[in-house]
Amino acid sequence: MGETSTAVKSPGTPLPSQGRGRGRGWLRGESNPLLMKELRVRMRGARAFVVLTVYLLLLSGFTSIIYYAYRASSRGPGGGPGPDMAYLGKVVFASVVLIEIFMVTFITPAFTAGAISGERERKTYELLRTTLLPASKLVTGKLASALTYMFLLILAAVPLESLAFVLGGVVVEELVLALVILLVTALGFAVIGIFFSSLVRTTLVSTVLTYVTALLATVGLPVLLALSPLMYGHGSSAPSWIVQAILNYALYITAGLSPITAAIFSEIALEEENTVWFFRTSVGSGHSIWVPSAWIVCTVVYLALALVLLLVTVLRVRRQETR
Repeated sequence: MGETSTAVKSPGTPLPSQGRGRGRGWLRGESNPLLMKELRVRMRGARAFVVLTVYLLLLSGFTSIIYYAYRASSRGPGGGPGPDMAYLGKVVFASVVLIEIFMVTFITPAFTAGAISGERERKTYELLRTTLLPASKLVTGKLASALTYMFLLILAAVPLESLAFVLGGVVVEELVLALVILLVTALGFAVIGIFFSSLVRTTLVSTVLTYVTALLATVGLPVLLALSPLMYGHGSSAPSWIVQAILNYALYITAGLSPITAAIFSEIALEEENTVWFFRTSVGSGHSIWVPSAWIVCTVVYLALALVLLLVTVLRVRRQETR
């Protein structure tokens, strides 16, 4: 008669299935259930896919209009030589990136400006406070759900941007820099929206403040740069090289604060200086300084701003929980 041996499990020993599944708990939403709830609400149904489809159709239609309009205008009335395909590729690529920048500016605040204030208005914020969910997961869950959909919209337009490779005139570095600027801009505006949502009590005020900040950063700064009297060479005597260096740094830092000017200045550095990192510029006779490309300034500033505002938002929500 055979004997069967049964292993005795100690109370603190996890089951084999538990040990294998614990490392993948975040995939099932166990680390942040609010994130999974927000993603299910956002992605279930036809609304998210309708928005994505309409967005891609409009972007494709606008790109087609630019393509055929340029081809028609470049031929001339006598049907002369064909269009410069390399320049056409740059025009198409720049148009798609510009539309995406405005898309990020106008859509991102709508996802996060009411993340916390909307819970108060729906009388569900007190229910969230009574759960065991900490303030950090509450804020990051709301933020991550909005960023996931925004990143989906940004990445979905990559094939349209890649059409420029077929036409020529665009290199891989330009595509990567455009994606970096778009992603950090989406992150920055999303955190600004959730910060204002925790700062004020109504979604309307939070939305207005978020849109004003986003529009000032996207449109206001380029206009300021265009109208700014930084052309210091009009005076009776040129300033010293130190003053010129300070003005140059101020110019490039200000340009990096806006995604539009950051993309333009980064493109100029890539075309004229053949670099995506740092380049030298003259500031007076016999002096030159190292200047970072505008996308570096944009990335550092927006990441630092997002980190600071995210920490402030978590502290505000945590302080409200202890009241």
